[in-house]
This record gives sequence, C-alpha cells and structure tokens, in this order.
Amino acid sequence: MKVTRYTYLLTVNDRKRHEHVTEHGDVKRFTVQYETFTEGNWFPVTRYDTAHGFPHMDRIGPDGTVEKIHLLTKDLGEALTFADQDVDENWVRYKEAYLKRKRA
Repeated sequence: MKVTRYTYLLTVNDRKRHEHVTEHGDVKRFTVQYETFTEGNWFPVTRYDTAHGFPHMDRIGPDGTVEKIHLLTKDLGEALTFADQDVDENWVRYKEAYLKRKRA
C-alpha cells in the first residue's frame, strides 16, 4: 500500500489536509479536509472521507455537530478527485457558512 499525505496552505489561516491510500493504483481510502485557524486553533470545517465504509462529506459546525452527505459515486478514485477539487474551489464559501453559524 502507498500512502500520500500533504497539507496545503490556502492562506495563512486556511489549509487543506489530504491523505489517500492506494494499492495497485486503486484508491482504498482517503480524507480531504478543509480547516480554518480561528481563536488560536485549527478547526475542521468540511471533511470528505471514506470512514464508515462509504465516501461522504461531513459539514462540521462550530459546535462540533456533523452533517453527513453521501456522495453519488462509490468509485473511490472518482470521489477523491471530486473531494479535492471541491475543497479547492469552494473553501471560501465553506468558511463563510461556518463563521456565520459561529456568530449565530
């Protein structure tokens, strides 16, 4: 099995953590997580992963609540590509929603 892991800074206060495991070129599991730095700590905002045996997205609230959204594909390579691109393209929107819930 091959593990690929990196953290990518989007800004000084925002980052994407990416990890995936492949075996013979097939994705076996992954996590792609967008985190924001606020009040002196890193907090997860959006996480895509394969925990619980299926690819899904977790929207994590400031209070720790988690909304689980199933992905429409069971192909883990396709799900990983989608997750990585979605975080790259939409992290600002996810941050705004997270901070809005935090202020409420």
